[in-house]
Amino acid sequence: MTGDTGSAAAEDILWPTWRRLIRALPVSRMPWEWITSPSMWRLFGADFLTGLLRNRTTRSVFAVLEPLSPGDLRRIHALALVNHRRHEAVSRWFAIGFVTLPASAALTLSELAPDTLRAIAAAEGPARWYFWMAYAAVAVALYLMFAWRARQLLTLVELMLIQRGVDLRDDAAADESPIETPIGG
Repeated sequence: MTGDTGSAAAEDILWPTWRRLIRALPVSRMPWEWITSPSMWRLFGADFLTGLLRNRTTRSVFAVLEPLSPGDLRRIHALALVNHRRHEAVSRWFAIGFVTLPASAALTLSELAPDTLRAIAAAEGPARWYFWMAYAAVAVALYLMFAWRARQLLTLVELMLIQRGVDLRDDAAADESPIETPIGG
């Protein structure tokens, strides 16, 4: 912290606002929203934004973002971007760890030592294999849902920036005109 009171006030609003945004988009409501939200029923054609703007969750997020200054909106956008990137990376690793690696190991074992794979499958029984496959599928599905929600949050913050006409550059950079060289110079 620089000791600037404006910076301290900005820090005070940043994390509470972020937590309110996260509470406005709970992952637990996603299955219900897949059935009832206007945005899901409008995933055809070229316009995916009209339905999204009609969602109840969009209105909740916009209500949280509305009182923020352009600078605070840019900072929330930066947080949403970092959050989305982290979710994408984690969900990819979950897919690799829970799907690709076990499937590759089973296929390799079936090629190199099919009798060993049959013995392991017989000893464990099919119920245990089905349990572990279902567990992996649910874990991957959950992380993909988390990544979807993180992307949705980023999209809604970006829509608010567009609606309010907020430039992503900071105020000092936005006020400067580009440097142009003289003609022929």
